[in-house]
Amino acid sequence: MYFYFQSAVLIQRWYRQYVARLEMRRRCTWNIFQSIEYAGEQDQIKLYKFFSYLMDHFTPTSKESDLISHLFRENDICRDIEWERYFCYRSIDVPDTYAGPHLTFPLTFCGVSRLVEALKHKHVSVHLHRSDCGRKTWS
Repeated sequence: MYFYFQSAVLIQRWYRQYVARLEMRRRCTWNIFQSIEYAGEQDQIKLYKFFSYLMDHFTPTSKESDLISHLFRENDICRDIEWERYFCYRSIDVPDTYAGPHLTFPLTFCGVSRLVEALKHKHVSVHLHRSDCGRKTWS
């Protein structure tokens, strides 16, 4: 009789450990899944906020868009050498050590996605592309 009792206790202990391992595996899997899904949602929220900020703060009024298009228009009459170095994107020297995306215009979907990925991972120097994008956007 004692032997049967020990066997039952041993089987119960094994079963409880097995159920506990399954529960831990389930909880760990659920935590990993939640963290992955939460990270994806956070990336989407950050990207949405970034583009909303750009649209809210950098969408020009009609007066400003006229000024911007006038500044970025290639016009030989109103060229000023002093201002040309600030607005001419061709004069920006990209160092050989620059590892970010190299853009060509007009921008393609691949170029935009590379730029967004580089911005997301902080692999891009924004000042190099700011005048390029601004010039091509407003002309």
